[in-house]
Amino acid sequence: MSSHRPSRGRAVPRAVRASGLSAVLSPVAAAVLGMTISLSAHAQTNTHTLPTTTVVGERTGEAEKVEQVSSGALGERKAVDTPFSVNAVSSDEIQQRMAQTANDVFKFDPAVQVLSDNARNENAYFAVRGMRVDMLDGTKVNGQNFMSWDSDVPLEPFERVELLKGLTGFMYGFGSPGGIINYVTKAPTDKPLREVTLGYQINSVWSEKLDVGGRFGNDGRFGYRINAVNEDGNTNEPNVHVRRQTFSLATDFRITPDLTWNADVMYWKRKSQGTLFAMAFGPDKIPAARSVARNLAQPWSSHETDTLTVGTGLDYRINSHWKTSFNYRFARQNRLNADSFLWVTDDAGNFADTNYRWKTAYYYQAYDAMVQGKFQTGRLTHDIVAGMGYQSQVQELDSGPGSRGVFIGMNNLFNPVLLPEQPGVGKDYSPYRDYKIQQKSVYLSDTMQITPRLSVLAGVRYNMFSQDKYNPQAIQTSRYSANPFTPTAAVMFKTDHFSTAYASYVESLEPGGSAGQTTLNAGETFGPLKSRQYELGFKTERNKWGANVALFRVEKGYAYTNLSNYFVQDGKQQFTGLDTSGFWRVTRDLRLTGGVLWLNTKTRDVDDPKVNGNRVFATPNYIVTGRVEYDTPFLPGLTLWTGAKVTGAMFVNSANTKQIPSYTTADLGARYTTRAAGKELTVRATLNNVFNRRYWTTTYDGFVLPASTRTFMMNASMRF
Repeated sequence: MSSHRPSRGRAVPRAVRASGLSAVLSPVAAAVLGMTISLSAHAQTNTHTLPTTTVVGERTGEAEKVEQVSSGALGERKAVDTPFSVNAVSSDEIQQRMAQTANDVFKFDPAVQVLSDNARNENAYFAVRGMRVDMLDGTKVNGQNFMSWDSDVPLEPFERVELLKGLTGFMYGFGSPGGIINYVTKAPTDKPLREVTLGYQINSVWSEKLDVGGRFGNDGRFGYRINAVNEDGNTNEPNVHVRRQTFSLATDFRITPDLTWNADVMYWKRKSQGTLFAMAFGPDKIPAARSVARNLAQPWSSHETDTLTVGTGLDYRINSHWKTSFNYRFARQNRLNADSFLWVTDDAGNFADTNYRWKTAYYYQAYDAMVQGKFQTGRLTHDIVAGMGYQSQVQELDSGPGSRGVFIGMNNLFNPVLLPEQPGVGKDYSPYRDYKIQQKSVYLSDTMQITPRLSVLAGVRYNMFSQDKYNPQAIQTSRYSANPFTPTAAVMFKTDHFSTAYASYVESLEPGGSAGQTTLNAGETFGPLKSRQYELGFKTERNKWGANVALFRVEKGYAYTNLSNYFVQDGKQQFTGLDTSGFWRVTRDLRLTGGVLWLNTKTRDVDDPKVNGNRVFATPNYIVTGRVEYDTPFLPGLTLWTGAKVTGAMFVNSANTKQIPSYTTADLGARYTTRAAGKELTVRATLNNVFNRRYWTTTYDGFVLPASTRTFMMNASMRF
């Protein structure tokens, strides 16, 4: 047990000085830690209801599990009680596995396929069941729309990250059928929390992180949670340098026992140098990744994003059966890039290096009001969720000369050389509003409990959608509006208290495309693309084991440029598969997790005979994952783990003329928790891509990206 004393002035807290952390913490980090420890001590002198000491419970090797998941318009439920496939990972597990992006969070989910990572490319993103998660509509923060276009959402400000697989039209409104990533912010802690983490990544990336929280005021009515991150250094990828900062503040005010106001502000910035935009091959033969040089990008190329978001809300408990909430969020993202697209022209590996220099921005706003409750009609119990929402999205693009590309020179995959930067060329930016999308919606769902085991879900969302398109002269060039319904229905049967069998149907909409400048119908804007999903599943979660099995089929609308050079929205992409995963606590100290995805995809009703009937590009036939975690008996507090993932071969383009082979990656990790100077200390180490496997990933039609190589990381966290 330990007590905290107020710090004087701006002095670094005694606990920090004693541990030697003041020598390596950034001034901002030290100041934040000092302020919050002082604030906590001040709070303890003003209330007798809060404890004056911090008690750290003994930790087991297993990470904390998420009890309930957010389901958008269905409210919060236990994952086992939902008729959809969902995976949620707690901040404790994220920290234990040293995850840096959502790619790492869901690495061992067999339904997740990495499309790009941020070690050598602009950002990390993935596909779910073969369908790419939309970076404009597929990301949420506390259930509200959020952008992550060519950027990474940092994990430090969030209590958990949830992945809802497949279509989410009723739950969240417009979005691609790849699924939803929902980031849930860290809440103020009831007990004082002070944690400092120092980290290192080969070759010379150093990081400092703070996580502090607590309550103050009469009866602890005011709460706060602060996270701060500073990261800087050269990675083990040639010529790649990363600089990242994050700050977040979450607060709440318990106005009454039933009414709580909350607010948060988050800001993050990341700049990487030596990164690639993308690669594409003219020849059908793609060389083995291991034969290609690693320093393809120029060391002066760069990609930079900064994001600011502010949110607030009210939660009111009407009575024991009913509650209501209102939430608002604003988000802004700026993006400045000067990185290259590499076009490989021949089998000898010669490529043209074209540097794209853009200045773009995105502005989002969202308002949501929801009411949830239960009532009975005869023998039926109704679980009702109703609400309404509004959201707007504004995209700013760049019409400057850099947006059309600056040719840097010719180079070679196997023997690249440095090329001159041409400083100043193409950097006379000309941002303009490209489009504005507005969505208004109302929704209602009813989960009817027919018997103690059998329940039926029915829900519908009514959408009022509009999209305005503009040219660089700020003239509106087109407008599209529609008022579609997106229904969902499900039947659930509880085989026992721990298990649910279900059948569900969901429809979803995603914003339509616009014809490019090289098409004969340039500028034409299309309405939303419609998708349908059918799923049969079974899930169980017991004390020692659990399993999830889902047989699914998705029919996704298809947008492409046809043989007559018109951009059209017709045809379908069909995804059929079996998604299985599970865990087994073999003994108290040994835990196994793993899963298999089998996937069959096909393009249908497309007028191009070279594409119709083909396998959808960037979709593997299978993914297999496995992970083992072991708490060692010879050294209490030490946990060892290893995991592996096998991803099947994929076609790179829609014509199925280019292919990349299957690949296997493996990771190793360890963590040790003990006490030092009366404080809890945890040391972690991870080696990703243990065998240094060189492989390609693929994403958009025809694009290929190099994957990251073997990477070692370690950190140490101390709780005060």
